[in-house]
Amino acid sequence: MNTTSFDVAVVGAGPAGCATALAHARLGRRVLLLEAAHRAPARLAGEWLHPQGLDVLRRLGVDLAPARPVTAHGFVLHPEDDGPPITLPCPRDGRAASLHHRDLVTALRTAAGAHPGISLALGARVTAVRDTTVTWARDAGPERHVRAHRIVGADGQSSLVRRLLSPAPAPATTISRTAGLLLRGVALPREGYGHLFAGAPGPVVAYRLDADTVRLILDVPLLPLHGERLLAYVRHAYPPALPAPLGRALRAALDRATPQWAVNRLRPRDFHGRGRHALVGDAAGTCHPLTASGLTIALRDAECLARARDVAAHSARRAAAVRAHEHLAAALHRLFCDPARPTADLRRGLYAVLRASASERERTMRVLCVEEHSTPALTGAVLHVAARTVRERLAAGEGWRGIADCAGWLRWMSRTPGSLI
Repeated sequence: MNTTSFDVAVVGAGPAGCATALAHARLGRRVLLLEAAHRAPARLAGEWLHPQGLDVLRRLGVDLAPARPVTAHGFVLHPEDDGPPITLPCPRDGRAASLHHRDLVTALRTAAGAHPGISLALGARVTAVRDTTVTWARDAGPERHVRAHRIVGADGQSSLVRRLLSPAPAPATTISRTAGLLLRGVALPREGYGHLFAGAPGPVVAYRLDADTVRLILDVPLLPLHGERLLAYVRHAYPPALPAPLGRALRAALDRATPQWAVNRLRPRDFHGRGRHALVGDAAGTCHPLTASGLTIALRDAECLARARDVAAHSARRAAAVRAHEHLAAALHRLFCDPARPTADLRRGLYAVLRASASERERTMRVLCVEEHSTPALTGAVLHVAARTVRERLAAGEGWRGIADCAGWLRWMSRTPGSLI
């Protein structure tokens, strides 16, 4: 495709960018897809697809078979209260999947590169975006200028497109760090599920990536520790919260290699661009990765944008679609990280409610998998947990103190996503 004019120019050929290009091209638009790197990255990002994410890829015609995804039926929550684990199946008996990020990106770029409506340029670094013009250069070559009716920033949390929008959106807030490790030759407590372990300073997520590899993700507080001191802290604080085989594998992995580190930033998805400039995926916003939903949200962003009449309509629709999920992500992070007694009591109330009620397990997973968009649905779940906690505190003779503690949590939950920190 030799042209200096396109219907859509997409900056970034990760999962969000490739899906955006495919979604527009399948509607007959001519798309330029620009990516600075030549190779798919092997980084700590985008490894879990909720059922809706898999549905989007199927609609876009992406063949994941070469990437060998691992099917998952949902999550298993392992409380720290010595009670039985809590199985949380995907809604409507759906299936999730996990796979190496590099393999996913490769599959998406293969699909995008094969589509006749997409011009994929690897090694193409964007230097400027002004009005409807994108300036870019491939490797050390000359600058090129292309015009596009719509310009999409799919270039991650440090999005160039986002930075160039004026007035600039509010910066993200750092809330914790993630340490990622690959464990070889170890079994999960229940294969075919992702796992969430409570009881450490931050939650630990584990899921299988391939027949021999388990991904372990640790949420690490923002402490004034670095280098060997930080590794010593992780080695001491996290293995006791895991089953013994996983704890030993974690210590062995820390002895062999330094974890991959990522910063967890909160930026509410209430801004998806302006005018002809749109944002998708992490460029639009991020919540805590505990819910493993970033990849699915990015794919849904792409599909929604392609169908939207303009960026404003897209922004309104997507902000409403993820609002309940952002509240849930913030609440779960606080529940599993805050050591204060009121939070610990609510956490025990959550375990009790989930163990007792299949409908609450279903409702929680609908929000977690970004299938339930209703904030009142999340509010109902929170009130159920809070009511149980209040009854237990009153039964223990604590009077109004238990009610006040829960009321404080409910006030916090009623705030906008951007202030849930």
